[in-house]
Amino acid sequence: MTTHTLQLPAAPGWLLSPQAGLVAATVFWSGNFVVGRALRGEFDPVALNFWRWLIAALVLAPFVWRAFAAQWPVLRAHWPYVVALGFTGLALPHACSYKAVQTTTAVNALLLLNLTPVFVALGAWRLLGRPLARMQCAGIAVSLLGAGSILVRWDIDVLLGLRFNPGDLWMVPAVLASSAHALLLKRTPDGVAQGPLLLASMFAALVLMAPAVLWVGVGSLAAVATMWPAALYVGVFASAIAFLLWNRGVVNLGPERAAPLMYLMPVYASVLSALFIGEGVQAYQFAGGAIVLAGLWMARSR
Repeated sequence: MTTHTLQLPAAPGWLLSPQAGLVAATVFWSGNFVVGRALRGEFDPVALNFWRWLIAALVLAPFVWRAFAAQWPVLRAHWPYVVALGFTGLALPHACSYKAVQTTTAVNALLLLNLTPVFVALGAWRLLGRPLARMQCAGIAVSLLGAGSILVRWDIDVLLGLRFNPGDLWMVPAVLASSAHALLLKRTPDGVAQGPLLLASMFAALVLMAPAVLWVGVGSLAAVATMWPAALYVGVFASAIAFLLWNRGVVNLGPERAAPLMYLMPVYASVLSALFIGEGVQAYQFAGGAIVLAGLWMARSR
């Protein structure tokens, strides 16, 4: 899943400590995948994603509206960039993730999403000219090996027959889009704050998803509305509140202490899946996830 550092007011003191806020944000994000998995077959992925960002935009707007209005001329001048952010960061990856968990587990989806830093490093090297150290290259190779083991479930028959789980394959465009979004954020135009930029990208994502929602039928939106607790959860807790808590933690503790907590999301998802939808962690997930995390640790080393 991709993150945004927002320029927002600090949360009230009673809202949790910075450390607990970071943990809560990652738990909320993990729960988003579990909700999608629990409701598989009962919603259209695009419709749920549309509701998610509509609700999140309504919750976020009061915090950044003045800054958004002040920066509107700059945002309008860079509208292709804003649209690209909305597509790669909000519209495409989350719709693909919701599609993925219809046929794969929440743990699998999050283990594969953990590959995003690998592709960000490769993209920064290839597109931005950032050098890669030998340990980073080794870590990337190990992480890809771990992801491959998850895809084939450590089953030689799956490998020989190339019978991949469709849900796992849906995570591939989700990871690539999230990686592209992270690279785009590194090129944020001067004078653009992240809070107004996120709100603008939400609006862009909603416009981009509108034709797809019309294609699958407006009734799909109404169907998701009947599952209003889930829609409110993903829109309020897994989107707006999670970003607010994450921002507060990053501001207080620094990104280097916050980022590693994201790699625990598959652990949270496994606990939530076991508690609420009865899906335990399989041995191949544990082994593959351990390899992915080892590779990520190596890639962070210099």
